[in-house]
Amino acid sequence: MRLGVRAQAVVASGITSKGPWRSSKTPGINQALSNAYLKSQGLYVLRDGWIKLHYSQ
Repeated sequence: MRLGVRAQAVVASGITSKGPWRSSKTPGINQALSNAYLKSQGLYVLRDGWIKLHYSQ
């Protein structure tokens, strides 16, 4: 809720029986932990690294 996610989405994400990999695609988690947020926290974006590796000239 602190990251702008509605309470209903937070509860739905918290009580799911899905594993972490499958849960990562849910809208509530994607809204709270967006790529921009993760990048601002200093985490490496794998997609950007893959593109740089395969398409750099």
